[in-house]
Amino acid sequence: MTTKNFFDFSRFWLLLKLELFKSRKGVFMTFLITFGLLFFMGMLLGIVTEPDLKSFDHTESYTYALLLGGFILSSLAYSDLGSTLRRYTFLNLPVSTFERFLSMWILTSIVWIVAFTLTYTVYTWVANYIGQLLFSRVTFHAFDPLSEIAITTMKYYFVLQGIFLVGAAHFRGYVFPKTVSVLIVLALVCGTMVYFMLREPFLSEHECVGMHCELVDVIGDQPVWAVIKWLFWWVLAPMSWLITYLGLKEQEA
Repeated sequence: MTTKNFFDFSRFWLLLKLELFKSRKGVFMTFLITFGLLFFMGMLLGIVTEPDLKSFDHTESYTYALLLGGFILSSLAYSDLGSTLRRYTFLNLPVSTFERFLSMWILTSIVWIVAFTLTYTVYTWVANYIGQLLFSRVTFHAFDPLSEIAITTMKYYFVLQGIFLVGAAHFRGYVFPKTVSVLIVLALVCGTMVYFMLREPFLSEHECVGMHCELVDVIGDQPVWAVIKWLFWWVLAPMSWLITYLGLKEQEA
């Protein structure tokens, strides 16, 4: 295969614009629903139901919204494969498998993180202004998109998002719940394996005070935990991207 058959920038750019155009309504509805819920349910209702609340911070809501919204968006990445007619059209586009993968990876990871973060920052400016007019007793803290928590959230999303691309490339319909179900099963299996590997610390006497637990410190000192963290940060995402690419490649076979 020549390089041009594998990747051509002009062809890729046209595909990227096509995918953006196709998903514009869905993305707009996602933003509208997300920020509507954040404002009315997350902020206004939260303040009304907590009369003793003195300050309000947007950081926690950012974490939930970025992760959940991005995971749902990623699970819809290759939705055309779930319909016979759209599947035929999708697979017959004059683009390579790598371009199909790369376009949706960029849109659902990098573009989502940047677009959502910028929109969320603007939303907090408006929400804080309106909130201060309605609830003068509450101090509304400005959202910092470069704070440690926000950056950490972006990192976790960048790693985990690939899992939902895998589901989008392999499942037909109900991609998000199917992917979550598989993750729950894998978490139970992995949790059981970790328990038996670290059974001695689990069964030993330990003290937990508030957010600090002696057991967590003991587990964190185990070599296996260092391996798990390394696999999470450096292997999980590339492996997910590769499986997604191979899944799309199989669709064309």
